[in-house]
Amino acid sequence: MKKCFSVYIFLLFGLIATLYRTQAQTTNQIVKITYPESRAVFQRGNDDFSTIYISGNYYQPVDSVQARVVAEQSGQGINTEWATVQRNPQGGIFQSSLRAKGGWYRLEVQAFSGGAIVGTDVIRKVGVGEVFIITGQSNAQGFQNFGALGASDDRVNCVTYDNSTANSLNDPPAPTFQQLGASSLIGPRGQSAWCWGVLGDLIAKQYNVPVLFINTAWQATTINNWKESADGQITKNIFALGTPNENFPAGMPYANLLIALRYYCSLQGLRAVLWQQGENDNVPLHSSRKVYSEGMQYLVNKTRSDTDRYPAWVLARSSYNVGEVSQDIIQAQNDVINTYNNNVFAGPFTDNIQIPRYEGNVHFGGEGLQQLGQAWFNSLNAIFFATSRPLTPLPSPAVTVACGSNNNLTVSLPSLYRSYTWNNGQTSRTINVNQPGVYRATLKDNTGNTYLSPAIDVQGIIQPTVPTIALNTQPNQAATSQQQVCADSALVLTASSSAGSIPLWSTGISSKTISLTASGTYSAQAINVYGCKSAQSSPITLTVRPKLFVPVVEQVGTYSLEAALPAPTSGGTDQFDWRRANDLIPQTSSVVKVIVSGSYSARTKTTFALNGSQNLTCYSDYSAPKEFVFDQTTGGVSVYPNPSTDGMITVETEENLKDALVDVYSMTGQQLSSYVVPLFNERKAVDLSGLAKGEYIIRIRAAGFNVSRRVIVAQ
Repeated sequence: MKKCFSVYIFLLFGLIATLYRTQAQTTNQIVKITYPESRAVFQRGNDDFSTIYISGNYYQPVDSVQARVVAEQSGQGINTEWATVQRNPQGGIFQSSLRAKGGWYRLEVQAFSGGAIVGTDVIRKVGVGEVFIITGQSNAQGFQNFGALGASDDRVNCVTYDNSTANSLNDPPAPTFQQLGASSLIGPRGQSAWCWGVLGDLIAKQYNVPVLFINTAWQATTINNWKESADGQITKNIFALGTPNENFPAGMPYANLLIALRYYCSLQGLRAVLWQQGENDNVPLHSSRKVYSEGMQYLVNKTRSDTDRYPAWVLARSSYNVGEVSQDIIQAQNDVINTYNNNVFAGPFTDNIQIPRYEGNVHFGGEGLQQLGQAWFNSLNAIFFATSRPLTPLPSPAVTVACGSNNNLTVSLPSLYRSYTWNNGQTSRTINVNQPGVYRATLKDNTGNTYLSPAIDVQGIIQPTVPTIALNTQPNQAATSQQQVCADSALVLTASSSAGSIPLWSTGISSKTISLTASGTYSAQAINVYGCKSAQSSPITLTVRPKLFVPVVEQVGTYSLEAALPAPTSGGTDQFDWRRANDLIPQTSSVVKVIVSGSYSARTKTTFALNGSQNLTCYSDYSAPKEFVFDQTTGGVSVYPNPSTDGMITVETEENLKDALVDVYSMTGQQLSSYVVPLFNERKAVDLSGLAKGEYIIRIRAAGFNVSRRVIVAQ
């Protein structure tokens, strides 16, 4: 009961951790690694390298994905540089691989859009090292409360899948792993760390790589149980004959080993199968050398024919039981080890370890487990690692995700496999997805080896909503359909689209904002990471006003400058901004009065009206500067031309005069005409064309001002 409760608590905390990771990574996250899981160890080749297959999801369009590995601690691996693992990924999925040297790493990815990093994710504790399947009988399976020591090195791991009660013949769930603690269940059947924690520590220390154990051993089994179950027969437990439990469950004990070879070995790779068995074939069976060696070789061959691969085996030489040893069993094990080109290696000789045994009969315990772990380490020496032929992970299947019709996605896998089983129950190579969820397939090749597709994490609606277009300056208000800008400006529009999508403008540009400088009609539709598009937004018509002419500034009077245009603009009344040097002066007409020496320039200012849009004021560039020098000899009044050939003269005053009187007199003092000027603030034309040729006096009077000038009419 205590054991069941412990397993329940472990599974509960594992579920909580998984849910936490899922929630943490899907909240406002751009990119997420979905494979591998933390503590996954991939079998290295004899060159000390392995391929780590990577897959994950991204939740907004990205241009590329980069990945690297960084040693968890200095000296525990060789860091790799950032490398682009996929360019222009499609369908919300990225998948690729990278090569890494033996070590214990953080796997990091970063996604780019427009040359900038938009998202990152990290999986801690991913290893390139050694993977072992443990199998045999009780001294391989282990027991709780026999004094097992957990691994002290964080790099020693085991699978968490527990098949010791269900005895399922199906594939395990997606693999998860844990550090090998003293009471850990080494999935699918191993009870406690047994001697394997000690062995893992020694390998990790000696070779500086992580280790992964998978335990398929079954207590009380004989070589015949393994052989018969490998042939699909129901086999009997010789220690339970005549009881309801005399038959091993269907397919067992071989089924767990086969599942591990087809499943975990396919995903993680494998250095070797570690075999610890023979005690029961000594006592009570007293099997012959021939029966045991033939059964053992048959089992080795069967694993190879059932996987179409060539796993290495390491056989412990074990026969000790209730004080008896068997040279027949030991020699039979040696026969298989010594078979030429068999990829089978000598494991430890265990008959002389901890005699008598911990519980008096066959099982190790306490210090004996430490001795057994050391013995296994001594047999897995440098020669073994150099000459055994490891199995490296098989390539993961590529998946394609595309937008289909009727608001669904089409998810497809390659046609290289015998069967496809999706987690939603579908069994076809291609499925249609029409609602959010995580979709993953288990695939099998013609031999039955298992492959896992990348996980497709569909979030939110499949067909995005129509984007709303707003001015960049008014992001919370929909833009009106008619817009205008000046020729030297741009209209910046912002499109708001649903989560996981990005606007695709009618110009072909995919971005949230767009800067427009040409007249035309523009719209946007949302496109998500799967390639699904919304309908087009309401159009925006842009009118770009022509560039305004730059005026030419000339001096047209003693105190007057004029900004002249080659032609009027198409807007309203032209106005002008005037400046002296860089200081604006408060005048906007084409002709301005100036009484301060300096460098003057002007620019054209025109306001355009457009139905449904606010009025728009555009500006030209400033003119070339015009130098003006104030004439201090005029005495406050300037009359020109003088003489006048047509009787028309212009009068300017230095001061702005209110209610000024302009009188014309003959040289004898006779008043000939008089004009009232309410505001004398600019040059005024005076018509003397009705006067005879000769000299006259013109007088300008106002409060505090009285100046006369002689003028000649020469017509």
